Amino acid sequence: MTRDLSLEDFAGHIGEAYEIAQDGGPIVLVLEAASSVPGGQRPSGALRLAFRGPSEPMLPQSIYTMRRGGEALDIFIVPVGCNDAGTEYEAVFF
Repeated sequence: MTRDLSLEDFAGHIGEAYEIAQDGGPIVLVLEAASSVPGGQRPSGALRLAFRGPSEPMLPQSIYTMRRGGEALDIFIVPVGCNDAGTEYEAVFF
């Protein structure tokens, strides 16, 4: 990914699946929320993304290549919680 991502790149994709290739097979995360974050220094604006994935395996924080359709995006995600609905991940672009 070389372009500067903005809220507009994600706002219309809530509920869509993003696939991460792993040795044990792909892991699918669903985009649950995309919102702006005040005070950011990025030219395209600061944003927060929330993803939901399966409970297991829980991915460690890292940069992952996430694919949606024909698009591949390198995104740093952090696991922030886990419950019966799965694992929640967050990505913040500030």
